[in-house]
Amino acid sequence: MNIPFRSKTLLIALAMVALVGLGALGSFFYQTMQVAPATPAAPPPTRVTTEGGLTIVTLDETTQTISGIQSESITASKHQVEHLAYGSVLDVQGLNDLSTRYSMAQADSATAQSAASASGQEYERNVALYKANQSVSLKVLQASQVTWNIDKAKLQAAGASIRSIHNNARQQFGAPLAGMIGAQDAPLLQKLLSREDMLLRIVLPLGVDLVAPELISVESSEHHRETAQLISVSPQVDPSTEGRAYLYRAAATLPVGSKVVAYLPLPTPDSTSLVIPEAAILWFGGQPWAYVQIAKDRFTRRPVADQTPYNNGYLVSTGFESGDRVVVHGAQLLLSEEQRPPITASACKDPECDD
Repeated sequence: MNIPFRSKTLLIALAMVALVGLGALGSFFYQTMQVAPATPAAPPPTRVTTEGGLTIVTLDETTQTISGIQSESITASKHQVEHLAYGSVLDVQGLNDLSTRYSMAQADSATAQSAASASGQEYERNVALYKANQSVSLKVLQASQVTWNIDKAKLQAAGASIRSIHNNARQQFGAPLAGMIGAQDAPLLQKLLSREDMLLRIVLPLGVDLVAPELISVESSEHHRETAQLISVSPQVDPSTEGRAYLYRAAATLPVGSKVVAYLPLPTPDSTSLVIPEAAILWFGGQPWAYVQIAKDRFTRRPVADQTPYNNGYLVSTGFESGDRVVVHGAQLLLSEEQRPPITASACKDPECDD
């Protein structure tokens, strides 16, 4: 079929227009589907900074609430000036053994006393009968005398045993405790033997002109203070220590041999200082620290340099000021945040950015 020339021209023109349209449409789709260039990601907020030589941990108030971080203010107050001494918890098994031996010796003495009394009366009766009409033979008289002498010797031996026990008790535990052995009413001795009270030996260091106070405070490794009362001078000392030793009693339950720190009040005016509560103490690097809240969202760690335990905390005179707020809950979280390695954010998360 022959197509007119004009129609051919029209078809060619339409084909060219279609090609141009398809090219434009393809270019539009290509530009639309092309990946937009990556925008740099915002770096994560820096929580640990250094300002003026201080390490600052920054946490917003919302994060503090979620993490349970709490702080409280410390204030200066007067405290009794104290001198430090050291001691240990004594084993009272020896005192218990001496008390048991005394009870047995006392029973032996009572038995010997009864026997000596009976044999003495028998001997006196035989003497009277022998002198009167010799109805008792000399042999019986002599036998009763021997029996009486034996009973008297047993009584003397029982008395010597009792005195020996008292002497041993005085040499080991002092005269006051020794005098309680065998007493009808000795509540202190019973409390010591039942471990309701602990027996402590406190050593005052040489060169300290201080009379042993009637009442002192003692503290174990748990940093809990107990009041201790003076009993007497200790007749024995620990060979590893030098100084005057005293025996104290304390209503505490501590293992035998435990070391304790004693706080002896000095006859001097009270001193003004700060107390960092135990809940604020954080041990790091072998020494105690405390976090101080220097702003609503900023914290810094300070050393507790004094390291003087006091009332479940530490007395300090430097490094802190009255009114400082120390963290009492969440200090470990702040330390973990401070020690966390810094996070570096990549500007592009596309793997091709690493090329």
